[in-house]
Amino acid sequence: MIVTRSWLNEWIDLGKIETEKLLETLNKIGLEVAEYKKIDIPEKVVIGKVLECKKHPDADKLSVCQVDIGSAVRQIVCGAKNIKEGQFVPVATIGALLPGNFKIKHAKLRGVESDGMICSSTEIGLPKIEEGILVLDESIGRLEIGRELREYPILNDEIIEIELTANRGDCLSICGIARELSAAFDLPVKSFEEEFLQKGELQIGIGRVLHMKHENNIDASLMYKVYSNDVESLPLKIKARLSIIEESFKSPIEDFAFYATYSTGVILRSYCYEIFKKDEKSAQIEIKRDEMGFTSVYDSKKVSMVGVNQIEESKPLKKDEYFIIEASYIDPETVSKKVFEAKEKVETDWVYYRSSRGSEPNLAFGLDYLCSLFKKYTALKIFAGTHEIITEVSPKIININLENLNSLIGQEIDKNRIVKILQKLQFEVTKAENDNLVVKIPLFRHDIENEQDIAEEIVRLVGIDNIEAKPFKLEEKNRINDAYKEFKKRKELRQRAVAAGFYETVNYVFTNRDILKKYGFETIKPEKELINPITNELNTLRTTLATGLLEQARNNMNFGKKSVRLFETGTVFDSDRNEKIFLSFIFSGFKENDSVSNLGKPEFIDFATFANRISSIIGDFELIETKPDNLLAHPYQCAKVVVDSDEVGVIYKLHLSIQKELELPPTYICELFFDKIPFELKEAKKYSKFQPSFKDLSVVIDKNITFKEVKEAIKEELPEEVRRFYPIDIYESEELGEKKSLTVRFLIQSDEKTLEESEISEILEKILDKLKAKIGAELR
Repeated sequence: MIVTRSWLNEWIDLGKIETEKLLETLNKIGLEVAEYKKIDIPEKVVIGKVLECKKHPDADKLSVCQVDIGSAVRQIVCGAKNIKEGQFVPVATIGALLPGNFKIKHAKLRGVESDGMICSSTEIGLPKIEEGILVLDESIGRLEIGRELREYPILNDEIIEIELTANRGDCLSICGIARELSAAFDLPVKSFEEEFLQKGELQIGIGRVLHMKHENNIDASLMYKVYSNDVESLPLKIKARLSIIEESFKSPIEDFAFYATYSTGVILRSYCYEIFKKDEKSAQIEIKRDEMGFTSVYDSKKVSMVGVNQIEESKPLKKDEYFIIEASYIDPETVSKKVFEAKEKVETDWVYYRSSRGSEPNLAFGLDYLCSLFKKYTALKIFAGTHEIITEVSPKIININLENLNSLIGQEIDKNRIVKILQKLQFEVTKAENDNLVVKIPLFRHDIENEQDIAEEIVRLVGIDNIEAKPFKLEEKNRINDAYKEFKKRKELRQRAVAAGFYETVNYVFTNRDILKKYGFETIKPEKELINPITNELNTLRTTLATGLLEQARNNMNFGKKSVRLFETGTVFDSDRNEKIFLSFIFSGFKENDSVSNLGKPEFIDFATFANRISSIIGDFELIETKPDNLLAHPYQCAKVVVDSDEVGVIYKLHLSIQKELELPPTYICELFFDKIPFELKEAKKYSKFQPSFKDLSVVIDKNITFKEVKEAIKEELPEEVRRFYPIDIYESEELGEKKSLTVRFLIQSDEKTLEESEISEILEKILDKLKAKIGAELR
């Protein structure tokens, strides 16, 4: 960001502040000065007025001029094409030493005497402002013939280049830098009063020449004004400053608009009026979202994207009767995200650089300033009123605890001083009670998000050198978050699985679509399938871990393994490509290795053993019979895994036909939803010191009644002494007919005493009565 001292001085009075102090202060408040340069127009370069201009008698490209330099009228031969009578120009008089050690002397050019030199901007140490000689006007101050040009601060200026971080979009303007200096030096920022109803304002309203149509879902704020096209050229002040910041555009209207943008921070674009014309009398601008979701400006086609770019054909031309100025604001995060997502589909211009870092949201401020420039330097007319779309933006509010704030700063700062600093930075302190402040953040400060940012603002203004050095004190905060909890859970479950005798395996997230279909698993919807699969065999995303585990088990068996125990934690996808994490197990073959205890003849894995292994990993659970939802599962050995009434997965035996097809021994599979597996902190529970009693209750019930129904009947109003219960035997015979015998074991224990047999019998009688009433059970 390049600023000049005279430019800043138009916004804040720096007259009493030395340049060295100014540079030092900018550095202290975090606006790092990258370069400083002083323009030093040489002595004896004075303001002259061209009284007469005639062609050189012996040179077509030279002119012989009579120039009034105050002390005398001098004859000067000039080769510039743009020299004219009546111009005020810089004249290097005899004895002036110009840049490049070029000394002005009396000369004779092609036989004509010449006393001095009419100079271009670069010849007197200024940047290149225009082609040919520099033409002076009163935008730099009242022109006095014979007065040295170095006495005009606007030209003989001091240039300061400031390095800004990307989050300080509020300082991408002269006004923004002035605001910072206002807070640092405790000086007021100058204001520009609105003068719409004074000279230059047409009484005709904007609605007579321009209409606006817009959708309701616009995410930007916009204001439009219309002007008559009477802008012939730029004043020298604006030309000089635009040359210093190395910016120039194709028309003076665009130059005026950018100058106002650079001064105020409000993004101002200029448009050709003719491009929006619908008939001879009026034009219409349409605002709507384009195909990529960007808020855009349309005539019959898209002419600009708000905060992003503008097509060249929509810019104003000299021949137009009117031109349009647009002031815009869009949230920097919104526009940055959209441009990033669009990537190479969108070209950006200078507006995107400013809007993506955060521009000034007070649009009227920018238009008012531009209007004041037009009124001061041009004869154009301004149509009354504006067309506007204002998207309300709520200011951020941060609650501050002074103790925490001082802790962040590292030093106690007086509350009144903190409030004063915040107010100087235009923060609004809406509440100041005890040790708490409620601070409303100004809309132009997009970088302020939290208490730490507020602390940084205080330190900037207090001065880092004024903060007392102290030993570093680390206060570690609790860093346990959801990501850490998931990592910890996965790590511990893997360790438990290994301890239970399982080996971890890893498969690709890609699999074969035909295999998923063959075994009855869901597949990715065709419109969401992989466009370029890595191989024909891995042509889709997996929707289960079971097929991969089954393939690994088969490979291990083919290598001679008698018992295969594998597990995998990984991502699977549903048909819409939504991700889930599963923890899955497979157990195939013998339940244990050969040993003396099994006489070298181990048994095959069974349902109960497999379920117990899974329980040792994830904790207690219940099994509820269910019908399989895929073709791998055995239709009669398939159950839901339920923990505290929450279904966490499924466990099943491999279907016999699949087992035979793959030449596998008895095989069991368990698939669990990783996020539903309980993993909470262990909590101490009440523990009774009195002796527990295990009592069995055998009842005869209907064959079709499941244990789930028996359980529900028992659980209702269960005596608190019954700690848990579980089935231990089911017996069926011809003698029982359509009935079956069920034996349930109860753990009965009191917190207050050792129960007597009569009390235990009474509890069992109550349970039996419930079973009789609910499911027609009879004591066996």
